[in-house]
Amino acid sequence: MIWIAIAIQLILSAGLLYASWQVWMLRNTLKATVKTVDGWTEACENSLQVSTPSLEVTRDGVDTARKQYQILQSQLEKIRKLLSVLARGVSFLGSRWQQSRKSAKGASNSLNNRPNGKSTKRSSGSKSSGSKHNVKRRR
Repeated sequence: MIWIAIAIQLILSAGLLYASWQVWMLRNTLKATVKTVDGWTEACENSLQVSTPSLEVTRDGVDTARKQYQILQSQLEKIRKLLSVLARGVSFLGSRWQQSRKSAKGASNSLNNRPNGKSTKRSSGSKSSGSKHNVKRRR
């Protein structure tokens, strides 16, 4: 009977020893987890303390960039208008120049013609020299 009591005591002791070892392992794991979470918390607090001035600097930079963008956009619109006016002017001058060339050609042809209608230049064939200039070439 004593041997049965001793065996039961040994089994209970072994079970309690195993349970206490498991609790000790869980305690160590929880300590490591707490240290990790504390480290994360500290890192977050530090970054938040640093980020507040950084956020203000960033906001100021964004505001400055936005103002510069608006200024550049208005300048770009002015340049577009100026280029439009210049393009119209160049187009107008080009058409006036072509008209003056046409009228100058007409005047030079009339100067080369004699009063009886014959040209001073001799042309080969039945075409006059003035009609050769009006022929468009295809490429």
